[in-house]
Amino acid sequence: MAGRFKKDRVILYVTITLGFLVHWIYDDLDSNAGDFGVSLLNNFWQVIYVVEMNFLYFEYALPFVTSRKTNRVIVIVSSILVHLVVLAIGLYGWRSFGNILGIYHNFRNFPDAGAAFYNAVRFTPGSFLVFAVCKLFFDYAQLKFEGQQVQLEKKQAELVFLKAQINPHFLFNTLNNIYSQSQYEPQLVSGSILQLSKLLRYMLYETSSEFITVDKEVKIINDYIDLEKLRYNENVTIDVKYDIEKPSEMIPPLLLIPLVENAFKHGISESRGKRFVEVILRLQNQQLYFSVKNSSDTSPGRQEIKENIGLPNLRRRLNLLYKEFDLFTEQKDPIFTAVLKIDLSSHV
Repeated sequence: MAGRFKKDRVILYVTITLGFLVHWIYDDLDSNAGDFGVSLLNNFWQVIYVVEMNFLYFEYALPFVTSRKTNRVIVIVSSILVHLVVLAIGLYGWRSFGNILGIYHNFRNFPDAGAAFYNAVRFTPGSFLVFAVCKLFFDYAQLKFEGQQVQLEKKQAELVFLKAQINPHFLFNTLNNIYSQSQYEPQLVSGSILQLSKLLRYMLYETSSEFITVDKEVKIINDYIDLEKLRYNENVTIDVKYDIEKPSEMIPPLLLIPLVENAFKHGISESRGKRFVEVILRLQNQQLYFSVKNSSDTSPGRQEIKENIGLPNLRRRLNLLYKEFDLFTEQKDPIFTAVLKIDLSSHV
């Protein structure tokens, strides 16, 4: 039974108790005006028994009988009938005990004990039904909330995993580039390593939070492009345009860099002739538009570009993070285009 007596359950039973108390006092005063003190004492004595018995049934007896594997419906119905009988008999005895102690005072005079017991029998089904409905709605709300929490935790864990994938994937590709550079232009390797250190510092200290400002994401894009410029020198035309209304707008870290990295790794590195990369970022009224175009290989025997980690990872993160977005890619020789549109206000 561990975990049954959490704060929210205490609030539930206190609320039910107060609800019964107020309702019963109101009924008493409707026909016995001026006896508020007597009514309060009567119903306080009565509500202790009713709530306690229903509490024991729903928290202990019902879970026990529903644990049976067979004839569950019959067992539940039987347990309810037994509970109602016990509740009625006990309520009659509880009222009688209150009379003896001088705590409970009947507003009505019954001709005999049978009539008093019949009154208790009539009283119990209604109190049981109200208690059952309140408990049912409470348990449903709890179950729904716990299910949402599980889904949220699962989503957060997946987002952490997806973001964790980006760093080693990015580092692996960049180190490969630096290695290739060391074969043909070793004099540029030191500059590349310095740029790489800036990128790693950013990833280590700036991407641990769930959101960062757009201007920080722009910085990582610029640093990465500067690193690639060292590799390609003047052999690639790189055009970058930013139109950002609010640089402090928040976005998830490393959300845009996969498209830029994809342009260099799977685009111009495998293309011949005139090579270019065009990056456009616009952000107005929380509407983000990010476009990356690059030259691509137009030779007949070229291999199809395979999506390894970058783009599938980005698509999955977008699905988890935003309700309204569009990621469009198109290979139209000799240009590969990737366009990302996000309504930042649609964050899940």
